[in-house]
Amino acid sequence: MLNFKGTNEGGFGGYELTDQLQYNLKWFLDWGLLNRGAYSIYEYDSESWYDDDEARLHVVPDERYEQGRVWEGAGREWVWESGVSLGSGAVDPFRVSGVYIDGDFYASDAAGIYAHHTDYLNGRIVFDEPKSADDDIRAEYTRRSVHVGFADDTDFRNLMLNAVEEFLTDSSTSGTPAREHQIWLPSIFIEVGTGKQRGWQLGGGQIKTRYVTFHIFADNPADRNLLMDWVDYQSRSTFWMADLNNITFPFDEHGDIVDGVTNWPNMVSAHPWKRLRVIDSTPATINSLNSQLFRARVTWEVEVDMAGI
Repeated sequence: MLNFKGTNEGGFGGYELTDQLQYNLKWFLDWGLLNRGAYSIYEYDSESWYDDDEARLHVVPDERYEQGRVWEGAGREWVWESGVSLGSGAVDPFRVSGVYIDGDFYASDAAGIYAHHTDYLNGRIVFDEPKSADDDIRAEYTRRSVHVGFADDTDFRNLMLNAVEEFLTDSSTSGTPAREHQIWLPSIFIEVGTGKQRGWQLGGGQIKTRYVTFHIFADNPADRNLLMDWVDYQSRSTFWMADLNNITFPFDEHGDIVDGVTNWPNMVSAHPWKRLRVIDSTPATINSLNSQLFRARVTWEVEVDMAGI
């Protein structure tokens, strides 16, 4: 009987090498960047009633929700991980604990007309019931300074198109359109590309080689250069990956944190999959016809030992 070799225990609908690499590399970068201070803190200022308090949220239209339910902050991705500690007096990243409505605080588990969910992926609060545009709604949160996504994302395709056009970032905090449809810089997009393999040991198994490209976009050369160097410096690194077929993913259907999920290293410890080896790295800056978009590319050669194939 002919059988597929090496398929995951989840079967069709599970995760194999390409997705295991993509997600784990995103979480690896997210975690590493957080631990190097790549985040911004937004705290409630009770003395400010104006837009200079960046903790203030703004109502935005979203065709999936009744007007007045969606309120967003500065930036698109809010930090969900716990356990980051920079020391030296720095304010560590924290999760959203609730919202302020006209100065009164309502915790994340509030019920009734104040019930809400935190959408960490899109950087916003979604209320169960609409709020007036005149309400003063704020939240304390931590925003990532660098967006890490995949080359299959719409954002990446839009940036590649914009690379030959005049590109203007929207610095407005008014949030129209909704920030999930905006592009945030700097950004890194992960692309798992071509590969090859060789025998692992007598009796079976393969060492899978993949070439992973990190596409870097920034609105200034300093951010572009820094991220290119940081990604390149990870050459010769070795680390375990979390098994996507067994972990609990961080977010629920609302984009809120699932109970019990803490951070990527703990996911790896609880459900290790395979060890990834970064064999080599090749960095390069890329010329752009767009004077306001700065690009770079870092390509890793990575290896993963695969038994049973």
